[in-house]
Amino acid sequence: MESNESLEVAIENLADLKRKIVVTVPQDTVKEAYNKIFNSMKEKVSIKGFRKGKIPQSLLEKRFEKIMKSEAIESLVPEYYEKAIKQENLKPAVRPQFDDLEIDKKKPMVFSATFEIYPEFDLPDPSVYGLEKKEAVFTDEEIQEQRERHLNNAATFALKDGEAAEGDQVVMDFVGKVEDETIAEANDQKYILGSKQFLPEFEAALTGMKKEEEKDFDLNFPSDYNEEKLRDKTAQFSVTVKEVNQTQLPEMDEAFFARYGDKVKSEEEFNQFIKDEVKFRKEHEIKTENHKIIKEKLNEVLDFNVPEQLQQEETSIRLKQAKQDPANKESADSVLEEKVKQEALEQLRFSILVQKVLDDEEIKTDENEVYRRFEMNCAMMGIRPEDLIKEEYGRQIYQQTYGMITEETVLDFIIEKATE
Repeated sequence: MESNESLEVAIENLADLKRKIVVTVPQDTVKEAYNKIFNSMKEKVSIKGFRKGKIPQSLLEKRFEKIMKSEAIESLVPEYYEKAIKQENLKPAVRPQFDDLEIDKKKPMVFSATFEIYPEFDLPDPSVYGLEKKEAVFTDEEIQEQRERHLNNAATFALKDGEAAEGDQVVMDFVGKVEDETIAEANDQKYILGSKQFLPEFEAALTGMKKEEEKDFDLNFPSDYNEEKLRDKTAQFSVTVKEVNQTQLPEMDEAFFARYGDKVKSEEEFNQFIKDEVKFRKEHEIKTENHKIIKEKLNEVLDFNVPEQLQQEETSIRLKQAKQDPANKESADSVLEEKVKQEALEQLRFSILVQKVLDDEEIKTDENEVYRRFEMNCAMMGIRPEDLIKEEYGRQIYQQTYGMITEETVLDFIIEKATE
């Protein structure tokens, strides 16, 4: 059924991005499809009075008319739809809706497909972003802190009778409230003093506490706290310490290095791994800031329409997630929906731009960088990459990492062009 001849295709513009194509499949091709189905069926079907393989085609077609029509349509429509969009250089954004699916081997087959296409637009000039080149700068103290994080992740713990001090692990229950509204609550929460994962005031309150001790204290959230609604608020916390454990850091041996796969075989290589990780984090912070600037500017300058079906699907997913977020419980449904709809539109525009840059500039995602980032995630989790990738959860992490690297690759390309 392969042919180099031009396919008969009619295109109708139904809306800005909505297209309907009417495709004509030649009668000879339809007949050939029927013959292939017949040759396959005659070896499998038994009809009284005929040996297998010797059933007349006319009888088989009469007896199994619906099945043969269905199989012919299933074989021809997807193939000729793909040929039609390739010939006409159309880029569908959603699955097509097929109509007029009738077939007669004595006639050409004519069917229609309706779908939305991706928009055509020009990429913004790199100068609109106003970016400047920055170098990653970090201190020995930051390297030491990262080293300690890795060691603490591999640490073991022994019960301690005395007061909790820096480096000790505290196992606790706590609840925090602002104006009688619970903002934080946990049971059997494990925390290493000095890790700086909690606010300094919280760590200070824990320091010196003993097993089974209870304490109430006020905690002042800073004005730049990451959760906006808690900025400059004072919370009342109640803490019960259930255990105080002394941290026992791991030895620099093969068992510890095995956590890092083939990347680390000695203490020297471990120290270099930590340094590279801190440098990467600093570079990532610079990139993240530039990426934020680019995205904000794109939200201002990109104004093309996106396929309605994509926007409806993206909005539906985001709205469901937003309604499950306690932070949105005070928002009116109409206000929340409008906010989510705008976020979905901006994300879709950005995703479409990413794909356009990939296509226009022939950019490929660096598989080595994807795996390197995956390895770093595994190291922080204390799991060997080759073990995690065997699990469904691990494969999801890998795919998410691939998507992130692809997006970053495009943003880095924009940064390079904008800072030349």
